[in-house]
Order: sequence, then C-alpha cells, then structure tokens
Amino acid sequence: MAFYVRHWLKVQTRRCMQGMFNAFQVYSLCSVLKRRMKNSIAYCILGTLAIIVVLSAFRCSGGPYTTNIKTIHSNEKSVEEFMSAVREKEAQLDSKTTNMGDECPSKGENTFSAANMSVLFQECAKSKRAREVDMDHYLAAWDELIRFLNSMGKAFSFVSSDVVDKVGILRAFRNSADASHYETIKKMIVYEKNNNLINYKEAPSKKVKAYGSRTLLRLHRALKFLLILIGKLARNEDEGKVSVMGYNAYHASPMAEYHPWIVRKAVGLAVYMLPDRPAFIKQLCQDMSEEELAKSMQVCSESMDAIFEYTHALYSKYEVLEIP
Repeated sequence: MAFYVRHWLKVQTRRCMQGMFNAFQVYSLCSVLKRRMKNSIAYCILGTLAIIVVLSAFRCSGGPYTTNIKTIHSNEKSVEEFMSAVREKEAQLDSKTTNMGDECPSKGENTFSAANMSVLFQECAKSKRAREVDMDHYLAAWDELIRFLNSMGKAFSFVSSDVVDKVGILRAFRNSADASHYETIKKMIVYEKNNNLINYKEAPSKKVKAYGSRTLLRLHRALKFLLILIGKLARNEDEGKVSVMGYNAYHASPMAEYHPWIVRKAVGLAVYMLPDRPAFIKQLCQDMSEEELAKSMQVCSESMDAIFEYTHALYSKYEVLEIP
C-alpha cells in the first residue's frame, strides 16, 4: 500500500510543480510583453495563456505523469476507488506470502534453533565465570540471537547487520594478540580502562578505533530489548500481537533512550510489520510444540536477564555505562 500511496503523492507533487513552473513562465512573459507591447495587446495575450494553463491543469489523463496502476485509468476516479485497488493488490500479495510461508526451509547450519539459543544462554549464565561474563559463551549465544533476528523477516535486517558487525569486532579481539584481556567482560573493561583505550569524546569512525567496551555496550542494550520480547512471546502477552510486543519491548529497553528520532520511527515501522503470534511461531519453523517452544523461550529469557544484570553491574561498577 505504501508503494501506491507514495506513487500517487509523487504524481500530484509533480503536477503541482509543473503548474507552478507554467505560472512562473507566464509571469516572466508578462514582464517582457509589458516592456515591448501596448498594455491592451499584452493583457489579451496573457489572458489567452492563462486560460491554456488552467485548462491544462484539469487534464487528468494522457500526460507524462499519469499513474500506471492498471486498475486506475484516470485521476478523475475517487479516492475510494484508488484505495479499493490498493486493498485488492494487498490481498493478492498476502495470499502469495501465506502460500510461500507454508513450507519451512531445510534445516542447515544457519537455521535458527530456539532450543540451542536457550542452552547457550543457560551455559553463559551458569558458567564458572558467570558474574564476569565469559566472552566466548556470550558471543556464541549472540550468534543464535542473530539467527532469531533473521527469522523475524527483512524488516529487522538492519538490526541484524549491525549486530553482526559488533559481534565480529569483539571476536576479532578474542583472536588478537590481546586475547587474554578479552576472556571475560570484566577483564575487557578493566584492561581498556587502565590503558586509556576508551574514547569518551568521539564515536568510532575511520579515524577512531572501535574498542570492546563501547561495542559490547551496544549489544548489551539490544539484549534487553530481545529478552523482553522473547519473554512476552513465551507468556503470550499483549493479546498475542507480536507487533505490540515488539513495540513495548523496544521502549522498555535502553535502546530507545539512546536512539535518535528517525531510528525510533524505523524500529516502530519494523515491529508493526510483525505477524500475530501463531503466524510468527510458524515462521520460526521449530521442531517442537507451541507449549515446548514457549517453555524453552521462557527459560532463555530468564538466562538472558541474568546475563544482562551481570553485565550491567560490571559497567556500572567501572562507570562506563555512558560511552558515546
């Protein structure tokens, strides 16, 4: 629907601009004629041109900006007819999407597993260094969360790609010569703070290196959003509307507070496109019953919450919660 409305607005804008351009031409011609002709002849010519401009503005078809929607043959049709055509097209697209969604893709290495995600976060929350938050366990759990984000559809691809970048940065530190300083989140913060590696003035860029503490802080905020959303899915809150679950989870997390207005609106649009809970669960394509999936997600959400609290306590203790 958005495509057709945008196209219709574009057509009307172009016509308006064309009319303004024609009026400007008439005004310019007026100045020339007044200098070179008698007033009576000039006003006669200008009157004729004005009539031509007005008549051309009422032409609704056959012009270069006529809409190409097949069900609308001219712009003389009412808005009701236009919206009727849009709804008909949307119904066709919805039926195609439903038919395509009946079959799940074959299971592979990059297929999301709710059971595996739950296990990974439990291992991270219950490891020997749980309160220091083991980095390898943390990143492995995020790998599964990325698959979860991808299973939510293309609307969340911009979130997923950003998370992939940040997980890659942290994993690069784990594979570097300084790997021992990045075994846990606690060690990372202490090392970067003691060596003045945390930049409190500038965000990472081509000239400013992205260090671990800042990078993980962004994942930390996103983790809160996802753990709330997964918990809501498990408990079937907000009348089973995943779009409402996503919206409420986002605004209950620290993400919304740190995002600019345009990003908040983009996230709001993305969650609005999410289906209802039954369709969303079917979209996840899990080899378990709805009850088993809900139980697995509830345990996962609780483990994620424990990890969030451990991480938050470390960032608060070392006063690095507000890195720009």
